[in-house]
Amino acid sequence: MKATFTLLLLWVIVLLPVAVQAQITTDPEFPRANAPLTIRYDATQGTSGLQGADQVYVHLGAVIAGPNSTSWEIVPFDWGQDIEEARMTRVEGDIWEYELTPNELFEPSSEQTIYRIGLVFRNRDGSREGKTETNQDFFINLSQGFDLQFTEPTRSTVMLEIGDSQNISFSTSDEGDLSLEINGSVVASEANSSSLDYTFIATESGNFDVVAKAVANGETAERSMRISVVAESPRGDLPIGTRKGINYNSDTEVTFVLEAPGKKNVFLIGDFNDWQVDPDYQMTMTPDGEMFWFTLTDVEPGREYIFQYLVDGDIRIGDPYADKTSDPFHDQEIIDQNRYPGLLPFPDGQTEFQATYFQTAQQPYEWKHLNYEKPAPEELVIYELLVRDFDDRRTYKAVTERLDYLQDLGINALELMPIKEFEGNLSWGYNPSFFFAPDKFYGTKNDLKELIDEAHKRGMVVLLDMVLNHAFGQSPFVRLYNDGDYGAPTEDNPWLNRVARHPFNVGYDFNHESPYTREFVDSVNNYWLTEYKFDGYRFDLSKGFTQVNSGDDVGLWSQLDESRIEIWKHIYDRIKANHPDAYVILEHFADNSEETILADYGMMLWGNINHPFREMGRGLSRNFNGAYYETRNWSKNHLIAYMESHDEERVMFETLTRGATSPVNLRNLTHAVNRKQLLTAFYFGIPGPKMIWQFGEFGYDVELNDDRLGIKPTKWEYLDDEDRLRLYYLYRAMIRLKDQHEVFNRPEEVNLSLNGLIKTISLKHTDMDVFVVGNFGLEDAEQASVNFPSSGVWYDYLSGEQISVGGSIYRLDFAPNQFHIFTSVPLEKPEEEILFNDPILSVEEKPSLEGLKLYPVPASNSLNIELPNGFGQANYRIMDVTGQMLQEGSLESEFVNVGLQSIRPGVYVIEMYNSNNVVRKRFVKE
Repeated sequence: MKATFTLLLLWVIVLLPVAVQAQITTDPEFPRANAPLTIRYDATQGTSGLQGADQVYVHLGAVIAGPNSTSWEIVPFDWGQDIEEARMTRVEGDIWEYELTPNELFEPSSEQTIYRIGLVFRNRDGSREGKTETNQDFFINLSQGFDLQFTEPTRSTVMLEIGDSQNISFSTSDEGDLSLEINGSVVASEANSSSLDYTFIATESGNFDVVAKAVANGETAERSMRISVVAESPRGDLPIGTRKGINYNSDTEVTFVLEAPGKKNVFLIGDFNDWQVDPDYQMTMTPDGEMFWFTLTDVEPGREYIFQYLVDGDIRIGDPYADKTSDPFHDQEIIDQNRYPGLLPFPDGQTEFQATYFQTAQQPYEWKHLNYEKPAPEELVIYELLVRDFDDRRTYKAVTERLDYLQDLGINALELMPIKEFEGNLSWGYNPSFFFAPDKFYGTKNDLKELIDEAHKRGMVVLLDMVLNHAFGQSPFVRLYNDGDYGAPTEDNPWLNRVARHPFNVGYDFNHESPYTREFVDSVNNYWLTEYKFDGYRFDLSKGFTQVNSGDDVGLWSQLDESRIEIWKHIYDRIKANHPDAYVILEHFADNSEETILADYGMMLWGNINHPFREMGRGLSRNFNGAYYETRNWSKNHLIAYMESHDEERVMFETLTRGATSPVNLRNLTHAVNRKQLLTAFYFGIPGPKMIWQFGEFGYDVELNDDRLGIKPTKWEYLDDEDRLRLYYLYRAMIRLKDQHEVFNRPEEVNLSLNGLIKTISLKHTDMDVFVVGNFGLEDAEQASVNFPSSGVWYDYLSGEQISVGGSIYRLDFAPNQFHIFTSVPLEKPEEEILFNDPILSVEEKPSLEGLKLYPVPASNSLNIELPNGFGQANYRIMDVTGQMLQEGSLESEFVNVGLQSIRPGVYVIEMYNSNNVVRKRFVKE
C-alpha cells in the first residue's frame, strides 16, 4: 500500500442555506419563519410515488434542535388523515403548492427557533408517499438573518480539466456589498446588489477554494465551495488478461476496470487513500475512450476495503461488477441485527451513495456436492421461494435448515426469487441495483453457496429468478449517465433506454439490442452459473427484452416480435455454450406462435392457469386445458403451468373468502381443503413440469394484495391442522407419482375432458395407464356415467381399493369435490390418511361424533349402529369406496341393527343423514 499521498483536493460537503432539490422549490428563495412561504412540489420527481395522484397532502414538522438536525420536534398534522389544512393545491399536472407562515403553523414558544422544515408528501391514507430521490425526507432551511447561497454550481465541489470553464453565481436574501474570492484573492465584486456572477477558467491544475461574501447593514454572510482542476486522463491499453470490474492479480495487487465511454476522467477513492481524490489514483483511459483502469499495489492480503469510482468529479459509484456492496441507508440495520457477521459500517462523512468492496486472498468456498443428477425439464417439480418470507429469520441459513422439509415433500428444483443486491432490505428483489452481488440482508455469499450445495446434496437443482429487464436508480449503470443523482437515464446511456419501450416496465429499461447490454447480460448469466453453481434461470419479464416500441399498447407488446426472438436465441446460445445442461425459463406471455418458436428452440415458459383455478376454487367449473402443451417430443414439453406464483392471488384465499356457501360451504376450512385437493389432483394429473409457490402445499391463505410487496407471515403452524395436513399429504403423494412413473412425464397418449362438472384426465403409457376423475360440481352426482379409457380392473391409488370395469362406461356416485386417481396396475397406497370421508353439505362445522358407535369390528352379517345423542330420526346408505350405493334404509331409533348379508367382504362407507346432519364412517365386513 502506498504510504504517502499527494493531496490534490479535499472532498467537502457544505450545507447550503436552502435545500437545493429539483422536486421542491420555495417562494421566496430565502424563506423566513415569520413570513409567508409557498412550497411547490413536483410529484414526478424523487420517489414519484404520488405521480398521477388525485390529491396530495403535505406532512411536515419544525426542526428546532439546530440548523443541521433532521429531527421533527413540532408536527401539526397526523399521518394518513384527510386533514383539510394539509391538502395541497394543484397548479398543473403533477405540480402542487402549499402556503404557510412557519411561526403561525407551528406556533413555537418564545425560546424556540425554527431552523428547518421537514417534509414528506402523501396521498390521503398515507399508502403512497413522495420523498427525495434517495427516499429521505425533504428539508427547507429557514434564513435566520442576512443570508446567501450559491445558485451555480449547486454542488459544493466541482472538478474541471484544464481548458474547461465554470460559471459561478450566488444570490443574497437582501441587497448588500458582494464579493467573490478564489484562493484568497478577490476576483469579482458588486455593490448594492443581491446577486453576482463570475466565470472561472481552468488554466492550471490544482485546488481552488471559492468564497462568496456579502455585507449588509452590519451583517456578514459567507459560503464556500471548491473547484479542483485536474490534468487530462493518462492514456494506455488495458493490461493483458484484465476484464471489466475487479481483477485480483495477486494477494497484494488489484486492477480495477470501469467501462465509461465518453467520460473524461475517473479517480479511484476509498479507505486505502482516506477517500481523498489524489492524482496518484487517477485512472488510465484506454485509447478508444471506452475504459478506465488502475492497478493498486501494496494491498493488505485478506483485508476488506471499501471503494468507489469518482467520475468526472461529480458521479460517485461502486463497481458494477463487485460481489459486495456498502450501503449508506440500509447496512446499519444489517449490522444491528447481526445478519452479516463482521460487516463494516458505511464510511459516513467520507463519501455518499453506494460503494463496493474488494478483498484479496479470500478463502474459496469448498463445494462438496458437485455430482448430482439433474431432472429432465418435463420431470421438474419447482418450488418457488422468497427467502424473506419462507422463514421468520429471513436468511439463506434458515432456508438451508428447511431443505429436509422440501426433500420430504418431493421437490427436485428450488427456485429462489431474486437475491441479487436490491434497493432496500425488505423486498421481493425485482428492484436490482448490483447484478453480481448477493443481497447482504439474507447473509453472506458463502451462506448462499452452502444453501445451493446442500440442495444439490438432496438431489435438488437450484434456479435463480434473474431480473435483467431493468435496473433501479442506485445501479452504476443508471447513475453513470442519468439526470441528477437518481433520475432517468440520458440518451447517451450505453445500456439503458431513457424511456421504456414497453408497458408494465418498472425501474429503467435495458436496451437489449445494445452491444454493451448484450455483453453485460452474457457476463451476468455466466457468473451465477459458474460462481454459485446455480442450475438455471427463470427470467423475469422476458417479453420486455425488445426495442420494438409498444409504448402503453399491451396488445402490440404481446404480438410476435422477430427481434425479441433473436435476442432470446442469442442469450440462450451463450448460456448453453458454457453450461449446456442449464435450464432457461421465461416469464414471457407473448403470442403463442412466438412462445412455440422459443419452446422448440429449447427454452421453457411459464404458463399461468391461476385465473381458472381461482374460479374453480370458488366453486365454478372451468376448462383449463391450456395447462397442457401437446407435443410428441417430450424433451420439448416446456410449458410450466402453475396454479399460483408470487404474482397471483392464492387459490385458498379465494376459496375461503369468496367461495360458494351453498349447497356446500366452501368457506368452511374442511370443504376448502377438499376443493383444493380436487384441484391439486387434476393439476398434477396433467403431464409436464410443475411449479409450487411456497406454502401452496398446505393451503396458504393470506391475501396477496393486503400490502402486496410487504412481509407475509409464514404460517408453518398450518401443518398442525389435520385438514391442511391432508392437503400436504396429497401434494407429497402426487409428486411421488410424478417422480416414480413415466406416465406423468412422458405419456404415450393424453386425453383431457375438462368441460363438464365431471372432469377426467386419461394418460397412457406402456408401464401404466392413469385415469383421474372428479366432481367439480357442488352437489352429489349420483350414478354419474364415467367413460373409462378401457375395461378391466382399475386401482384407486388413494384408497387402495379396486373396481372392475366391464365396458367403457362405469357409473360412480360422487360427493361434491370427490375425486379418484385410478391406475391400471396396483400401487402402494400412501400411508397417510389423505381423503376426508365425512363431508358436510350445508353446515359450518362437523357434527359431533361423540356417542356414535359402529360394531362389531370387523362386522360380519350385521352392523350395530348407535347414533349420537340428539341426532334424531335418520336415513342411511351403504357405499363402496368408489361411491357406488349398495344398500339404503331408515334409522327409526338411536340404536339399529343393519343386515349385511348381501354385501361381500371389503371396506365400505355408511352414510347416516337427516335434515340437519350428515355423517360418513368407514367399516369393514369380514
